[in-house]
Amino acid sequence: MAVQKLFHISIFLLVCTAKAINPEAEALLRWKSTLIGANPLPSWSIANSTCSWSGVTCDAAGHVTKLHLSGFGLHGTLHAFYSAAYQNLIKIKLNSNNLVGTIPANISLLLTLTILDLSNNNLVGAIPYQLSKLPILVEVNLGNNQLTSPEFDKFLPMFSLKLLSLANNNLSGTFPQFILNYTNVRMQFLDLSGNDFSGLLPDSLPEMVPRLRYLDLSANGFSSVIPRSLSRLQKLEILLLNENNLTGGIPEELGLVPGLRVLSLSDNSLGGFIPASLGQLQLLEQLNIRNAGLVSTLPPELGNLTNLGIPSEMFSNLTNLAVFDVAKNLLAGSIPSQIGNCKEIITLLLSNNNFTGSIPVEMGSLPNLQFLVMSKNHFTGVIPSHIGNATSLKFLAIRSNHLDGELPATMSALINLVALILSGNKFTGIIPNIDNRQLPSAKVAKDKNDNSFMGELPSAFCQLPLLQLLDLSNNQLSGELPGCFWYL
Repeated sequence: MAVQKLFHISIFLLVCTAKAINPEAEALLRWKSTLIGANPLPSWSIANSTCSWSGVTCDAAGHVTKLHLSGFGLHGTLHAFYSAAYQNLIKIKLNSNNLVGTIPANISLLLTLTILDLSNNNLVGAIPYQLSKLPILVEVNLGNNQLTSPEFDKFLPMFSLKLLSLANNNLSGTFPQFILNYTNVRMQFLDLSGNDFSGLLPDSLPEMVPRLRYLDLSANGFSSVIPRSLSRLQKLEILLLNENNLTGGIPEELGLVPGLRVLSLSDNSLGGFIPASLGQLQLLEQLNIRNAGLVSTLPPELGNLTNLGIPSEMFSNLTNLAVFDVAKNLLAGSIPSQIGNCKEIITLLLSNNNFTGSIPVEMGSLPNLQFLVMSKNHFTGVIPSHIGNATSLKFLAIRSNHLDGELPATMSALINLVALILSGNKFTGIIPNIDNRQLPSAKVAKDKNDNSFMGELPSAFCQLPLLQLLDLSNNQLSGELPGCFWYL
């Protein structure tokens, strides 16, 4: 009798345990068992309620709806991840881990899934075309892996998709045809950057994804002209086409995209002029046309901008311009005094062009300017004393111009300056006496070639505690080295 009673108790405990470990928990624990490392996900245990496990979200009925395991340091594969038990799973975020292997095609059986983020792992192999079978998928982020091109022709229409990022993988071929095979009025974000796509940029893109707000095709091998049809993407805010092999100039029609905030066309072989129509982009905050083979002056029409501009009247009403990069072109003309109106500018990169004239005194009225690079142009005159008012400056490079005169003593007020590069000019006079109370952050001070500083080297340089490089070669300095130099 006692044995029979004990048997019944054992059966009861087994039934209770089976009820406690629901199928979803079993599936998650089975996947956990394949992960590498000392007890990953320690809260995932039958001793705890499934809904209390790290990264697990449940609905009111206790079903698992979300897995948010971003940056958990997980090592392993996804091969044992799928289970038919996941009847209510809507979100999988496994990004920023150390997952390896391929993406299993059976993930496409998770028919309730709306968000899939596997970015920033070490996944390999072809992207399974079966993912396109997920009927209500809204976001797919597979960026920053080592994935290869799938059979794009097998992809089905993904009408619900709003965000697609395949950035920084090993994808190749022409622009993915499945994006162009049907009209998706929902897609707002498309990132194919950092791959090896080539061929033409499609003219039909505005018709297929008319509501795009973000388009990043940078760092590929596209070799066409920039389609004029892109102007029909009237919702577009970010357009990144840099680091391709694009030619044929900047189309005037880009000035017809009213909400454009960031336009990056650098590191192409565009050639031609900066179209005056860009002056219509009232919301533009960043314009990057570095190393694009452009040959022109900066058009006065850009002075109509509210948030961005470029010489002559161009900087008159700018309020939000933060980054202005036109380095490595063949641009000419002077920098207008209206630059002083750009109170929010942080980065101003003008190097490797044919700019002329003097450095505007208004540069000193830019309270947020941190990076000013004007090297390798044809600027003349002196460094204005007002530069000392730009106290946020961290990096000042004006080498290889035709500047002359003495360095203004007010430069000692640049208390945040880390690097000062003056070589290749015609400066004269003595070097200002600067100490750590005035330039406490200075790490690099370079002046060599073509300048003619004279007098003794100030001992105050010894009081720059962070100084790592001091180059004053090829000048007319005299006297003895201060004894403190041997203790730097």
